[in-house]
Amino acid sequence: MWTGQPDPRRVLGHSDLFVIPFSLMWGGFAVFWEVSVLISGGFFFMIWGIPFVLMGQYLIWGRLLHKRWQRQRTICAVTDRRVLVLRWRSIQSAMIARLPPFTLKRVHRDGSGTIDFGLERSPWAGGNAWGDAIPGFFGAAPPLAFFDVPNVRRAYELIVGSAGTQPPAV
Repeated sequence: MWTGQPDPRRVLGHSDLFVIPFSLMWGGFAVFWEVSVLISGGFFFMIWGIPFVLMGQYLIWGRLLHKRWQRQRTICAVTDRRVLVLRWRSIQSAMIARLPPFTLKRVHRDGSGTIDFGLERSPWAGGNAWGDAIPGFFGAAPPLAFFDVPNVRRAYELIVGSAGTQPPAV
């Protein structure tokens, strides 16, 4: 009844208020370490610092490219019975009749927004700084939600209509 794809241009979120300063400190220190070791000539410590530099670069800019890449390969859908999120190598779904209370969040001026289905999730996945910064690192799937999809109110109304309940005031 409805399909949408997350906006790949929206890669910054609320969690970045924490992740950006941390990533800059991590990456800056790692580069400082490598430069210091290169000057002093310590081969072992130079090799030791490489993973830290790579992780710092991923945290600074690589995670944003990865998030954009993921959003380009994600499709959200509403059928008469289910909500679906099809990602590059996985499918998440839930029966609409069995959904816990769900909420319409962050509706933007262009009509795009987020629906959080409130399903059980790891505290490390998706809804916080580390789940967004290092997706899949903590072994948990991202939460079942439609993030930054177009025409989000239409999707929300279809889900509410299929669930047979009245939508709360939004």
